[in-house]
Amino acid sequence: MSTDELRAAAHAAVDEAVTVLRDGRGEPLARIGKAAKDFLTEVDLASEAALKAALAKSTPEIGFYGEEGGGADLHRGRVWVADPLDGTINYATGSPLCGVMLGLLEDGEPVLGVIDLPFLGVRTDGGAVVDVDGFDEAIVGMGDAFHQGGGERLDAYLRLTMDVHRRALRFRCVGSAAVLWTWLATGSIQGMLLAHNNPYDVVAGHAIARASGAVVTDYAGAPLTLDAPGALAAAPSVHGELVAAARELASSTPG
Repeated sequence: MSTDELRAAAHAAVDEAVTVLRDGRGEPLARIGKAAKDFLTEVDLASEAALKAALAKSTPEIGFYGEEGGGADLHRGRVWVADPLDGTINYATGSPLCGVMLGLLEDGEPVLGVIDLPFLGVRTDGGAVVDVDGFDEAIVGMGDAFHQGGGERLDAYLRLTMDVHRRALRFRCVGSAAVLWTWLATGSIQGMLLAHNNPYDVVAGHAIARASGAVVTDYAGAPLTLDAPGALAAAPSVHGELVAAARELASSTPG
């Protein structure tokens, strides 16, 4: 299949997932525990099922990996990687800061992504980052610290959060990687750093941000791979200083 055909298949699958999110909006949702400070709902499961079914029909030769059900080997061949409801806690508590993320890996490399923020009326599969003259003019977003677990890594992450908050023009923490990737790719923020490198939260955004002119790396500034400990992305003029600020985090031991 051509890139255009793959992109069309991704958009059609995301359409199905967005319908699930819209239909479940405002309904009472049972919370299914996943880990400390984290849960999923029946909407997460239904959205993932809708994505998987749509892609199995349109691209049966391509593997599938979802946040809730896992799936294909991420390092071999073509694999769709889906977060069926990114920002579950936001969604469950009525916040519009949530979305659907679908990316495509080819031998472990992100090549295509689609992100939809249905309650903000935004969908993106590309964009253009907006650069600034320096870190003090940048808006920087960071993911929720709870993903770091505890110990030395969490402490380093929290210190970095304070440093960014002090030095950047503005700081954002919105509880959704889908929102941060979209804002970076469309110019609303100039940098972002996630507290992890979960593929379902990163693959789609990595492909979109890179195609939009962002520099996408791990905490230490090395090329971002599936095995990296965390994801960092920024406009070119901001990236170096954000990596420098994350030096302690890059060298810390996971909790």
